[in-house]
Amino acid sequence: MDADQSVLLLNTTFEPLTVISARRALRLIFSKKAHTIEEGNTHLCTVRARVRVPSVIQIFYYVKKPYLAPKFSKKSVFIRDNYRCQYCGKHITKPTIDHIIPKSKGGRTGWMNVVTACNLCNNKKGDRPLKEAGMRLIKEPHEPKYLVYSSVISPARMKRWERYFYPELQETEKFIITAAVSQELAVNAEALV
Repeated sequence: MDADQSVLLLNTTFEPLTVISARRALRLIFSKKAHTIEEGNTHLCTVRARVRVPSVIQIFYYVKKPYLAPKFSKKSVFIRDNYRCQYCGKHITKPTIDHIIPKSKGGRTGWMNVVTACNLCNNKKGDRPLKEAGMRLIKEPHEPKYLVYSSVISPARMKRWERYFYPELQETEKFIITAAVSQELAVNAEALV
């Protein structure tokens, strides 16, 4: 079994609960406490069988979790923004954070003033307000209702599980992000010619 394999555990309401190991996920499935929602790409080979490791499972009983406001951190901002630059929409593996109202102009470091940005957009905006820099946000920042905190969440896993983390992402927002990425690719292609 791949040591890097992890499984997203969903509540009965499809709300992400946590990220667990593949071994624990298989134990929940075999003990009839959960069922597979999405199959993974890896297999576990035993002496008698070859079992496909799930990517997403759902637990059969509702788990009531007390509301805990997500803690603010760089990584939680990246998770909230799905590792996408909030100016150009590009999916990035090494993101930076950007203050919408720069700290030098009195902007605070918090959920409502910090977004994920790629290096190119962050440098383009610099130490200026959005209007002055001639830039716009794709999506307004907000304090998330919940975040699954785990050391195993990477940009690749966020992309694979994005529909479970962002059910509120409307088709129009997906269209805006896709259009922004297409426009960026076209600009980059023209620069190469």
